[in-house]
Amino acid sequence: MGWLALLAGVTGCGAHQGSRTSQVVATVNDEEITVMQLNQLFRTSGVSEVTAETRRGALESLTDEALLVQAAIKSDIHRDPQFVQALEQARRRLLVQYFAERVVYPRTPVSSEDVTEYYRKQPLLFANRREFRLTTFLADQADLTPPVSAELNNVGSVEQLRAVLDAHAIKYVTQMVSVPPEQLPIDELPSFEKAHVGDVLYSQQAGGKTLLMAVTAIEDDVPLSLERARPMIEEYLRNSRNREAAERYLKSARATAKIAYTEVATDKPAAPAGTPAEAIVTGAASSSPPPIRDARASSTATGLN
Repeated sequence: MGWLALLAGVTGCGAHQGSRTSQVVATVNDEEITVMQLNQLFRTSGVSEVTAETRRGALESLTDEALLVQAAIKSDIHRDPQFVQALEQARRRLLVQYFAERVVYPRTPVSSEDVTEYYRKQPLLFANRREFRLTTFLADQADLTPPVSAELNNVGSVEQLRAVLDAHAIKYVTQMVSVPPEQLPIDELPSFEKAHVGDVLYSQQAGGKTLLMAVTAIEDDVPLSLERARPMIEEYLRNSRNREAAERYLKSARATAKIAYTEVATDKPAAPAGTPAEAIVTGAASSSPPPIRDARASSTATGLN
């Protein structure tokens, strides 16, 4: 556990001064390192069992941190405008995070019934897992006019799909991919559950693009039991509830707030990188199913998420 990991994982790492009591575990140039700091480091580092070795490593990391903090303060880094701005941004993020956790998010745990119901409704993710081999064609949505789309609805193979696009001089980028179900958008899972070899499925992409996916093979995968999937489903459902709660809270807050945009715009102000709810929900669930990490499903499909 080196000092780089420490700096990434520990918050509120300023100098700690206090009376010299049994709670002080070390001093570095008269700066005290306390049991509280040590325990906080264990929590943020995910240490489940404290041993003499992990305790010694943590103390060394806190010592390295103290030396670096002291050097930074001596160099007046804490007065640098960029640092002050970054510190304020971090403070605001922490305020939002703590407020959401204590006020906005539901306090009741995800029930076992909810987990079982989600497991039952998503057989492709769990009980009837399958991996899809696809040949994809990324094209401009504007080029897929109604007449072209009508022809595409009648194709039954990669060759026929390619022939339609070529006949209409439609430019595209193609690739062959192997996709486990957890890498598919959750709203497209029902279509893939019914898919057969030769079917063509569509997925709208950013930037006015459409991804056409021709199914070339379907392979059965090892099922995932309910007990093994339970922690992943719980996390997904918890994040989904948090996102919905954040959206409801922000909708209500916007309804009563006085908001005025001073910049001149012909349309509504540009949205920041991420929705307001995403700014609140840490690790929130997106439109994708729960992340199922398994050595059997390591292939990726660029552009499908």
